[in-house]
Amino acid sequence: MRESPASSRLRASPATLAVAAAVLLAAGAGLVELALHGRLFAARVSFPLDLEWMEGGVLVHAHRIAHGQPLYVKPSLDFIPFLYTPFYYVVLAGLSKVLPLGYTLARSVSLLSFAGALALLVAAAVRESPRARLPRVLAALVGVAGAGAVTAGFEFGGAFYDLARADSLLLLLEAAALAAALWGRGWPSAAGAGLAMGLAFLTKQTGPVVGVGIGVGLLVVSWRRALVYGAVSGVVMGLGLLYLVKASKGWFWTYIFKLHQSHPFRFDTLHSTPPTMWKHAWPTAIALVLVTAGLALAGRLRRQDAILWATALAGIAAGILGFATMWAWPNAFIPTVYFPLFAVAALTARLVVHAVEAGKPGAVALAAACALALGVQSAKVGAPDFKQRMPTAADRAAAARFLATVRALPGDGFIPFHPFYSVLLGKRPFVHRMGVMDVRDSLGRPEGLDQAVRERRFPWIVLDWKSQPGEWPFLDNNYRPARQLVDGADTVRSFAGADTWPRSVWVPVHDPPPLPAGARRIADFESGHWNGWSSDGAFGSGPFPARETLFGGYAADSTRFGMTQTGTLRSPPFRIDHPHLRFVLAAAKDPALRVRLLDGAETVRSLTPQEGVNTIDWDVSALRGHDVVLVFEDRSPNSGMAVDEVVLY
Repeated sequence: MRESPASSRLRASPATLAVAAAVLLAAGAGLVELALHGRLFAARVSFPLDLEWMEGGVLVHAHRIAHGQPLYVKPSLDFIPFLYTPFYYVVLAGLSKVLPLGYTLARSVSLLSFAGALALLVAAAVRESPRARLPRVLAALVGVAGAGAVTAGFEFGGAFYDLARADSLLLLLEAAALAAALWGRGWPSAAGAGLAMGLAFLTKQTGPVVGVGIGVGLLVVSWRRALVYGAVSGVVMGLGLLYLVKASKGWFWTYIFKLHQSHPFRFDTLHSTPPTMWKHAWPTAIALVLVTAGLALAGRLRRQDAILWATALAGIAAGILGFATMWAWPNAFIPTVYFPLFAVAALTARLVVHAVEAGKPGAVALAAACALALGVQSAKVGAPDFKQRMPTAADRAAAARFLATVRALPGDGFIPFHPFYSVLLGKRPFVHRMGVMDVRDSLGRPEGLDQAVRERRFPWIVLDWKSQPGEWPFLDNNYRPARQLVDGADTVRSFAGADTWPRSVWVPVHDPPPLPAGARRIADFESGHWNGWSSDGAFGSGPFPARETLFGGYAADSTRFGMTQTGTLRSPPFRIDHPHLRFVLAAAKDPALRVRLLDGAETVRSLTPQEGVNTIDWDVSALRGHDVVLVFEDRSPNSGMAVDEVVLY
């Protein structure tokens, strides 16, 4: 079909070319961001461990729902819920009926939700154009520029868009509420907006901050629609609250409101956060002011624009308030990124269409400036930090080795920072560390946790390096570090959120055999210091964490620097005042290993170890009253030995 002369003149006009050039530049910058982040998201979606330390806790919530277990229960060794409403967990549990519950499923839900929010933004821009092809294409490109600018906010928003967290589903529901409020005209659309906002609240209780903005905007447009919106959202929230409070016997209210409100509010952030937002989003802020002024001058502002402005301001408020709560992370800024850009994209698309149609220099300049601001918002961020955020093939190999390490451990151990790892390996999960932190000041320590550690019920515990001294009472007296995990070899760092990842495997200490009546312990090395013993070479500057076959937390060991090193360990002189000298020796059968008892310069007892762990018992009754020295010599480049529990009896 041939184009009309008017359409042809429109395309060829200088105004059209100027605006189109600006829009194309902005869309190009947006497409670059979409492509770069798409590559990043694709590399992260199937990573087999936590990208961020609370992802696994989220999946444990979904796992409990899928298996008919309640979420909001009394704090215990088994489980403490996060302080969030449950809709995201419910969605994952429902999908797990047809798809495996895991990181890929949860991150895919988040990615699809984020993509849906971007699609609504692009649709908002396209709706501002007439049906003519060129204006519609330009409006769509403005939408793409806006979507790219939102995506470029990935880092500013804490790198959370694609995580197994509720934030992107919350964003989609909030965006759906905004779209229904903005595009509808009657009560059904207002009811749909209210339903979406009610579900947003049930996804994360911070959702109503944006919801208030939508409601204020609707009130300006139509008080009747605002009333319907408020009534429906209130009913959905209210019914959800009533059900959850009743079903949990009040525990839901305790977690979601009482405990959440008990967290200190960081008033200092109220003056530090706005400059941080400005540093990231100044092109967006300038564009929002310019496009509003341009549309006002052109007489193209509409009453519905109050919804856009009110929601944009509410998104900023949500970021400021959300980041002011204790332990908040920059994912609080996601609505701050999205909703102002939603408004800018929609309003800029309208101004671009007007500038192309009217051809007035002022409108053309403002339209081009606003479009370019969207491009600047993307370009100023640049490429995502692939090195920090993208797992490599080596990371995946290390993740596989870590899972193999934990799979080989016996029974159901405790992984407080990453409980879903236990589920992955067919083991029983226990409470998440975040839950312990949430309840400790108001409800105290969870029932059964400290008792389990004190009584050594866990056959093993895997701790992150961020575990604090004293955080797990009774740990140091009842468990010992049996293995240090090496970053990049058999453990993997985090890729978002708090920097924390597994670093050590702890096992219960073994109590030594009871001392015979009147016996005297010469050494058990439990202080972690030599206390008069002298060492060189392979025995190191102090005792090492005891092997699983030895006792307590520490032992003398010549193998901890590898088998090739050699060294000697000598006791301080001690008097023989009992007939027997006993010690436990773990070693290989190697003639280059030797144990000697010296009386002055004379060797009065000696042995070469046998293979395995053996209790050595020497009759020293003939030496009673003598001062002797016990010497352990490792001269072997192929093996070593460890000693514990040196006792006279």
